[in-house]
Amino acid sequence: MATRVTASNGMRLFWFGLASVLGGGCDLSTKAWAERTLTDLPEQTLSVAGHWLEFTLAYNRGTGFSLVRDLGDARWVFGVFALVVLVVLAVMVWRNRPDRFELVSLAAIAGGAIGNGYDRVFRLAPGGGTGVVDFVRVNYPWGGHWPLFNIADALLVVGVAALLLRRLWTRPQAAAAA
Repeated sequence: MATRVTASNGMRLFWFGLASVLGGGCDLSTKAWAERTLTDLPEQTLSVAGHWLEFTLAYNRGTGFSLVRDLGDARWVFGVFALVVLVVLAVMVWRNRPDRFELVSLAAIAGGAIGNGYDRVFRLAPGGGTGVVDFVRVNYPWGGHWPLFNIADALLVVGVAALLLRRLWTRPQAAAAA
């Protein structure tokens, strides 16, 4: 079944694109700030909220949670993957006509893909190669910390979690209405 071109589809795609670019732009801007600000600090760390929250500059040359430590030339595969994710999400917005909540969730995922995809392919890291800038560190009260992350990571996690929660929430209601 072909999807008709309507003003509604066009507006959804416009808002999706705008929110995606804003999310990706926010991520890339904060990473540039982190590089400028944290590079010259002792241990490249800035305490934000006591010992609980710190900004610490690091470059991740591998995958999420450093499962693969250095992607090398495979970084292009991840860059292309980020582009494919963006296109697939745009097609979903065009065809499925999501409501505002779903639209914002999909745009958050796209914004995260834009930010981290750009870094994987283009952001030069000290010592050579490219890497994703991670700089937010949440420390545990009992010692240790959550793995470093950035705004793109947060956008991806929040976007996916919001969609999953929405699906879990609407499924019982749809069954009750039937």
